[in-house]
Amino acid sequence: MKARIVWSDPVRDLVLELPAREQEDIFEKTALLKHFPYMYTVRDKGRFRRHRFFQAGNWLVYYKVVDEIIYVRGLWPARIP
Repeated sequence: MKARIVWSDPVRDLVLELPAREQEDIFEKTALLKHFPYMYTVRDKGRFRRHRFFQAGNWLVYYKVVDEIIYVRGLWPARIP
């Protein structure tokens, strides 16, 4: 299975404003989702419930899989500086 990744506009814009190293971390892990979209766990509670998520550097990336499309829906700080 090779899924297609669709970024929401605000999330894409936020990622592009991050430092290059953080962008690389996020894009490397997101690229793996094309082949393994279900490899991360589903969040049961909170703002992004029923979304899968992974940590990339200092960020949590939330996404949802529908058919063969991965929708990247949220970017949240993994820790407060």
